[in-house]
Amino acid sequence: MHKLIQKYVKTPYVPRILDIGCGPAYFSKFYQYTGIDPNAEDDAPNILKTRIEDVELTDKYDVILALDVLEHLEDDRVILRFLQNNLKNNGIAIITVPAHPWLFSEHDRVCGHYRRYTKKQLKELFRTFDCRIYYYNSLLFPAEVLYRLLTKGKNNLKPVPALLNKLLLTILSAEYYFLPVLPVGLSLIAIVKKGSDLYEWSNNNTGIQ
Repeated sequence: MHKLIQKYVKTPYVPRILDIGCGPAYFSKFYQYTGIDPNAEDDAPNILKTRIEDVELTDKYDVILALDVLEHLEDDRVILRFLQNNLKNNGIAIITVPAHPWLFSEHDRVCGHYRRYTKKQLKELFRTFDCRIYYYNSLLFPAEVLYRLLTKGKNNLKPVPALLNKLLLTILSAEYYFLPVLPVGLSLIAIVKKGSDLYEWSNNNTGIQ
């Protein structure tokens, strides 16, 4: 994610980043930008424990991350109000969701998912924003689909050995360089921009580099 942020966010200052629904905080190294200590206790004054539907923030952010969040919302349209209220003009949101409704299975239900998305559905959701949508989690797509078909979509939430997890993370990180051309994947990533500076956005960000 840090490469996407560096590409799409050009500010004369360190961008302020908000990670919503961050779970175990995989991107906690970015919390220095928001003033949140990733080692803080859960009841620290700058740690929010509430639903996105109820949260009220006074600050605005250059970047909002919603990574694998929307599929957990019964009404995913609440993200629209959240971005309008909390994203700076010309700021971006980076949003990831699981792809392909035909893959919806017990695994999704155990994870608390309401849905999986198509590109068209995600584009329609963010139709009032300028939006780029790409597949990712693609290099392992054939193996994962085969596994889910063989297991008939049963829950496969099992701990992954640290070495294997590191390998999978390396593979996933490498996909950054191929985002515009990946034809299919287990997930979708949307880069959503708020603001009126769409001409510069469209001409300077035609692809991932």
